Amino acid sequence: MSESERRFNRLDAYEKMDDHARSRALGPSIIVDLCLGVVFFFVARQFGLVAAALTGAVITSALFVVQRFIKTDLLGGFAVFGVVMALISAGLALAFQDDTFIKLRGSLMGGITASAALTDALMGGRYLGRRIKLYMGGAIPMTKKRGAYAMAAAGFAMMAIELPLVFLLTTDQWIWYQSFFDSLVAIPVVLLAFWIARDPNGGVEDEPAKGKAETD
Repeated sequence: MSESERRFNRLDAYEKMDDHARSRALGPSIIVDLCLGVVFFFVARQFGLVAAALTGAVITSALFVVQRFIKTDLLGGFAVFGVVMALISAGLALAFQDDTFIKLRGSLMGGITASAALTDALMGGRYLGRRIKLYMGGAIPMTKKRGAYAMAAAGFAMMAIELPLVFLLTTDQWIWYQSFFDSLVAIPVVLLAFWIARDPNGGVEDEPAKGKAETD
């Protein structure tokens, strides 16, 4: 079985789970995300932002390889997307080894992510939108297309919030913000975007069992 088939089989399995079982299955990937944030903080403080960006790319790529040999989901449904973004981030850090530009890298990556989500939404939410729908479960009813649009809106909003901070915060302050406070800002922004984009019909119009086209 190819890696692509394995990933889609895992997504199919998630879609058949109830919300509690899905949350337990995705738990390890959430822990991995938190650990990556801690690693970024300490590497950035000790060795600089370029080293932190490269370390993140190496760890993410290594986890992607390990994922092929174990059943536990370490990267959630965004494995390939996460690896690609990590490599782009590391490439930008290597190409422009300047603290100001590296701080701008977060806004640039947010813009790239939001643009990818918007493109996915225009194509029906078949990749990112599907994964967002799985992550939201029954908490906020969401169709795939609405999920992708919400992800795009949240990405552009975070880009607008973080861009001024690049110039207002010192490098040390920015490392603290990026490592620990960024999530405190991002979570309510993302939840607000999803709440606005929630589906009043319960997120069922793009379910194959209904035999309906995605009209959302």
